[in-house]
Amino acid sequence: MRQRTCARATWLNGTTPVGLVLAALARTRRVRTPDGVIVAGGYRLRIPRQDCFTVGSVVLTRRPPEWLLHPDRADLLGHELRHTRQYALLGPLFWPAYWLACLWSYGLTGSYGRANTFERRAGLTAGGYGEPVLRPWAARAATLLRGPTASPSSRRRPGNPSAR
Repeated sequence: MRQRTCARATWLNGTTPVGLVLAALARTRRVRTPDGVIVAGGYRLRIPRQDCFTVGSVVLTRRPPEWLLHPDRADLLGHELRHTRQYALLGPLFWPAYWLACLWSYGLTGSYGRANTFERRAGLTAGGYGEPVLRPWAARAATLLRGPTASPSSRRRPGNPSAR
């Protein structure tokens, strides 16, 4: 989906106006990009704690807008732009779906983002997240679900009569 189409969709589904209200409450300075995304810099509220986050087609950052728009941070901006596409598809349903994904991720990894499907689809590394490391109970459950692995002695070898 083209970014300008996403920006229109997020206006229509109401998520961008919510992002603009949040940007105004946080007294940010806003810059509109040519494709309709608004980067709101200088976010001052305590929550969420992330340096950057997206609401509709508004990308909010604690830093100045130019910081995020700098070519050195193209990967991070790309991560946030992928979130705008998620908002375009889900509209306000993004919020409960995202929070459920946060709970799932926290339960599995102790991190709200590392196993969160929305963050994974937006690009974990680009968003500043590391690869997920499962909590011990989740790792054991994953091993049980995968089933026992074949031992080296039970692998098929040419001439092994038990392998036929």
